[in-house]
Amino acid sequence: MQTSTRVKCVCGAALAATGIATVALASPPINFTGEGLVAADRVGAVDINALGGALKFQTTQDVDTSITKLVFGANSSSGWHHHPGMVLVQIAEGQLTVTNGSCVRKVYGVGKANGSVFVEDESIHRVTSAAGAVAYATAIVRDANPKVFRIEDSKPACA
Repeated sequence: MQTSTRVKCVCGAALAATGIATVALASPPINFTGEGLVAADRVGAVDINALGGALKFQTTQDVDTSITKLVFGANSSSGWHHHPGMVLVQIAEGQLTVTNGSCVRKVYGVGKANGSVFVEDESIHRVTSAAGAVAYATAIVRDANPKVFRIEDSKPACA
């Protein structure tokens, strides 16, 4: 059975670092921080079809958005988590390994075969870095008050 705990911030590590509140994380981040750069509301549906249909973006309701700078130190982990929507992650420095809930791994970074951009969603996953990395995450998630961009998870049976 998978256990989830809502964390009412972009990153549990950022909240814990402030000392403002204590949050019990099922699979806590290690040597990882997230700095929220901006969070905003999108009111109303969006339906964009660009590049002759090659690029589509659609929402059917209000959404919350955010941009977060993610800093991975050496031997770091985001902890197991998922998002109530989608997150587009762009790697600026280093490389990241994304492991899904079935423990399948893919490596991303500048010059890597999988590229330097990956998308996270409602599926459980964790992101790690052996040597450190910097990335920027753009989240588009379901509207909530307070905003919820990340939900902590226990590690899957395969981990």
